[in-house]
Amino acid sequence: MFRAVNDYMAKLNIVTDDAVRDKVQDFLDKSSKVDNFSINVNYNRYIVDIRMSKYSVSASDKLFRKFIEATAYPYSHISVRYNEDKRVRYRYVTCQENKDGVYMDVIIS
Repeated sequence: MFRAVNDYMAKLNIVTDDAVRDKVQDFLDKSSKVDNFSINVNYNRYIVDIRMSKYSVSASDKLFRKFIEATAYPYSHISVRYNEDKRVRYRYVTCQENKDGVYMDVIIS
């Protein structure tokens, strides 16, 4: 899957999008499952660090699926999950029809 995400990203123009960032902020602000979070930008890529009140891989999966529903462009998106001890990391990319895409590293613990 790592290669599939890289191939997908190679066809996109990765950009930052204030509208997507605002959707991320709104979703995380409203989620009762989230204790705190941070959103940073590094080379046109978002790094979203989420701390859950009660972490488990299953709970993080449910949160991430809702996160996608709230933030993905309607045209296309792809993601892959890596389990890392007491957290999970998602590589998440979504794009518009014009091939402008947003990349996020979403870390949930």
